Amino acid sequence: MKMAYRFACVLLTVALCAAPALSFSAGAPAGACGDMIPQHHTDPQKSAAPYQIVLSKKEIRGNEAVTITVQGNSAKDTIKGLLCQTRVGETPIGSFDVPPNNNYIQKVDCGNSKGSAVTHKKIETAPNAITFNWIAPKGLSEQARVYCTIALNGGVFWVKHTSDFLKVN
Repeated sequence: MKMAYRFACVLLTVALCAAPALSFSAGAPAGACGDMIPQHHTDPQKSAAPYQIVLSKKEIRGNEAVTITVQGNSAKDTIKGLLCQTRVGETPIGSFDVPPNNNYIQKVDCGNSKGSAVTHKKIETAPNAITFNWIAPKGLSEQARVYCTIALNGGVFWVKHTSDFLKVN
């Protein structure tokens, strides 16, 4: 009986320690593009996200860029994982501009749209803020919004946190 109990305790400990490792340390998979829910094998947080999505401008023209900063509200609110898209309604639009030597993020092709999202690279030391650029498509005349799923770690994350509206003329 004691042996079975010890085995169960060891198995439970291994399972709990492995759960965060099941997250995607090198970026969100393309399958997360639609609902933006990471496949971390745990439920997202229901509380308000301790992060802000800050836009450098409130209004831009088609084919113009806006700088987006995702930042924690305090020093302990670091970013270990990220998936961001700019959308009109539920439709991803535009493209992101990320230099290949960026230490934290990379572009993702969601559906048939090249560079329509950004996700994290493998982050060793989680930063408190990550900045990148988004370029509005030509001819767009809508209100757009940036949506980000932000992970503090593999087991603690918030889905579809939003920016203020961005007017594109």
